[in-house]
Amino acid sequence: MKHFLIFIVTLVSNAIFSCGFYPSGEDLRYSFLDPLHFKYYSYSDFNYSSNSFSPSEDSIGKELTIDGNEKLWIAYCQNKVSVDAIRKVLLEIDSKEINPQSSNEMIRYLYQSKDFEAVDYLKFAKSCEFFNGIYDDPWERKQMLVTPKRTKLIDKAIAVSNKITNKELKLRYTFLAIRLAYYNNDYATIRTLYDGVFKLEKNVQILNYWSLYFRTFAETDLALANYYAAQVFANAPDKRFMISGEYNRNVSINEVLKYANTNQEKANVYLLAGIKKTDQSLEYLKQIYKYNPEFEGLSFLLLREINKIEDWVFTPYYSLFSPSLSSYDDIQKNSIHDIMNRVERDRNYADQLLKFVNSVNFKKVDNILLWKICQAYLHFMTKDNQGCLSQISLLEKQISKSDPLYNQLEIIKALALTANQPKNEAVILEEVKPILLKNKNYKKFVFAIGRELEYKGNTTDAAFLYSKLNDKEADDDSYYNAAYWKNSKIKATYYTDYCSDYFDYINMFYSPLQVEKMVEEITNNKKDSDEFYVWKNTFIKNELPRLYDLIGTKYIRQNNLQRALFYFAKNEDKKEYKIDYSECLWEKEDCDGVYKNPFFVLKYTPGFVSQNNLFKLNKYAVTQQLISCLEKASNPKEKDRDYFYFLAANCYYNMTFYGSLPEMRRYGWQVQIIENPVEDNDEFYECNLAQKYYLVALKNAKTNKFKALCLRMIGKCEKNKLVHQFPNDYDNRIENYDNFILKKNKYYQDLKSKYSDDYEDLISDCNAFEEYFKSRR
Repeated sequence: MKHFLIFIVTLVSNAIFSCGFYPSGEDLRYSFLDPLHFKYYSYSDFNYSSNSFSPSEDSIGKELTIDGNEKLWIAYCQNKVSVDAIRKVLLEIDSKEINPQSSNEMIRYLYQSKDFEAVDYLKFAKSCEFFNGIYDDPWERKQMLVTPKRTKLIDKAIAVSNKITNKELKLRYTFLAIRLAYYNNDYATIRTLYDGVFKLEKNVQILNYWSLYFRTFAETDLALANYYAAQVFANAPDKRFMISGEYNRNVSINEVLKYANTNQEKANVYLLAGIKKTDQSLEYLKQIYKYNPEFEGLSFLLLREINKIEDWVFTPYYSLFSPSLSSYDDIQKNSIHDIMNRVERDRNYADQLLKFVNSVNFKKVDNILLWKICQAYLHFMTKDNQGCLSQISLLEKQISKSDPLYNQLEIIKALALTANQPKNEAVILEEVKPILLKNKNYKKFVFAIGRELEYKGNTTDAAFLYSKLNDKEADDDSYYNAAYWKNSKIKATYYTDYCSDYFDYINMFYSPLQVEKMVEEITNNKKDSDEFYVWKNTFIKNELPRLYDLIGTKYIRQNNLQRALFYFAKNEDKKEYKIDYSECLWEKEDCDGVYKNPFFVLKYTPGFVSQNNLFKLNKYAVTQQLISCLEKASNPKEKDRDYFYFLAANCYYNMTFYGSLPEMRRYGWQVQIIENPVEDNDEFYECNLAQKYYLVALKNAKTNKFKALCLRMIGKCEKNKLVHQFPNDYDNRIENYDNFILKKNKYYQDLKSKYSDDYEDLISDCNAFEEYFKSRR
C-alpha cells in the first residue's frame, strides 16, 4: 500500500534499501549444477544465465585444445611441426620474421622443404591482418586510404587463388579474399567466392565453415541465413558467439530445415534454435536425439535446460522472487501466489523432461555421466526425493571423491535428504552436516538447506543457517555469492520486500517463542568438540544480547510487559536507569544519547513538566516504568489514577511511529509508513493502546481542562488511525485530504462541541498543553 504521507520506513536495518540496489538476475538465480564441471568449454558462452549470452572466460582456451586451423597446418607439415610453433606463427610473429634465419620450427620446415608457396602465403596473410577489421572514422580522414588498399588485396588473393595449384593454399587465399570482402562491405564478392569455391567442396574442413561464417552475413534469404548460421555454430567453435547473433528467431524452424540435407545438418539447426530459446526446449532436444544422438551439442543443450529449470523452480521456491530472467513488469505484477503456481507448472515440465531422459539409450549419447546426473537431479526437481537419492547412491560409486562432480552430487543429495523428511520432524541430518561444512562458503546452498528446514517446520536450525550468511568467514570473491529472500506474508512494496540478513528476517517473521527456542539452543548445548556444532554457532553465539532484546521487543509488540521486562533485564543494569517520577527528560541538541522521557514528553510538543536531570534510558527502564504506571492507575485507591493513565498513554504513544521512542517496537530508523507483517503493524501506525488509556484517563479526569486535554490526545490518536486506514495513495488521491480526515474524527468533533472555548487553544497551539496538564487538579 502506497501512502501519500511523505515518510520513509525501515522496519529492518540492513535488508531493506529505499533506493538503488534491488536484487535481480544473477543475484537471485539458484543453480546447483555448475556447467563448467562438465567441460563444454567451447559452448560456455551459452551457459544459461540471466545475463543472456556473453563472452566467457571459460570458453575456448580453457583447455589447450588444438583448433581446426592448427590441425590443418599440422597435417600440411607432415606432423613434423609442433602445435606451439604453428600457434606462434599464426598469432605472434610478423611478416619480417618469416625468413630462412627464423628459429621457428614451422618456418624452418617450410624453407627446408622449399615450400615457398606456403611461405608466400604466410607473408601475404600477415599483410592482410591490419585490414581484417572495420575501422570507423567519424571524421572520414583515412577511410578512402584503407578501402582501395583492401580492394587491391582482395584482387591479389583472388588472382593467386586462381593461379596456384596447391589445393589447400588455393582455399586459404580464397578465404582471405572472402574475409577482406566482408570488411570491405562487398557482399557480392563474398557470395561469388563462396558459392564458386567452398560450396562445391566435398572435403569440408574448418576453412569452409570460416568462409560460411561470412557468407551468412551476405545472405538475404533469412531462412537460408539461419541454416548457414546453424552449420557454422556446430562446426566452428571460435565463431559460435558471433554467429549466434545472426540466427533470426522470428523465422519458422520448418523453413530453415528445408535447406538441411542430412540428419546431422538438421540436428545442427535444432541445436542453435534450442540454444536461442529462453523458454522450454524439450521438443528440440527430442529432435536432436532423433537425428544425431551422439552429438555433444545434445548433451550441452540438456545441461542448459536443466539450468533453466533450476532457475524456474528453485529461484522462486527458495527466494520467493520470480526467476532471474523475469522482466521488471513481471516482478511487479506477479504475486507470490502466482510465482509459486508457476513453480508447480515448471515442476511438471521437469517431469516431462525426465520422461524423455528415461527414454534415451545412454549408450548412444556422448556423455553418459551427465545424463545420469541430470536424471537423478530431475527426480529431485519433481519432488521424488527418494528416487533422486537412489540414483545418487549408484552414481557415487562411479565418480572419484576428488572430482568436482562428486561435490555436485553431494549438494543435490543434501537437499534431497533434507526435503525428504516428514513435516515437523526435520533436522540437520548427520549425513548432511559434512556436506554443509565442505560448502560452508556457498551461501545459496546453505540458505537452501535452511529454507527446506523452515518449510518442514524447523525454524530454529533454519535461523542458525541463515545467520551464517552474516558470517564474514563465509564471504569470498564470488560476485553472486549471496542470498536474498522474501516471505509469503510480506506486503511491502518494491525495494522494501526482501531480506538478506537473518536478524531482519526473524525480527519480522518469527514469534517470541521461536526466538526463545533459538536462545535455548545456544545456551543449553555445549558441544565445543563437535566441528559442525562449532561452525553452526560461531556467529550466532555472539548474538545472545541482541536476541534477548529482540524477544523483549516482540513481547512489547504483544503488550506482554512482564515477559518483555524479563528479557530486557538480561541485558540491562536495572538500578542505573531507574526513572523517578520527579524527573522529566527532554532531548537537548547537545545531549548525545539522551532520550526523551516517554511518559512526560510528546514528539514536537513542549514539555508538560520542568526538567531537573537528564538520564539515558533503555528498554528495561521504560518497560518497568510503564508497568508501574499501569499498576498505580488500576488501583481503585489511587487518587491520581487519571494522571497515571495519562502517563501510560503518553508512553504507548511514544512507542508508535509518531512518537519519540519507536525503537521500543522497531529496529532501524523509520520515516515512512509501509505495511509490514509484524504483529503490531496496526498498533504502530494507529496508536490504539495510547487511545485506550487516554480514554480511561478521560473517564477518571476531575477537571474540564484536563478532560479537554485527554480528548485532544484521543483525537490525535484517532487522526493517526484514520491516516493509516484511509491513505492518500499516489494512485488514489483524496481531495482536501486534511478536511476529509478531520470530518471523520469524531473525537475532535466532540472536543469542539463539549469544550468549544478550549478547542482552538488545543488544536492550534501545543504550547497550551502545559497549562491544561497542570489544571488536572
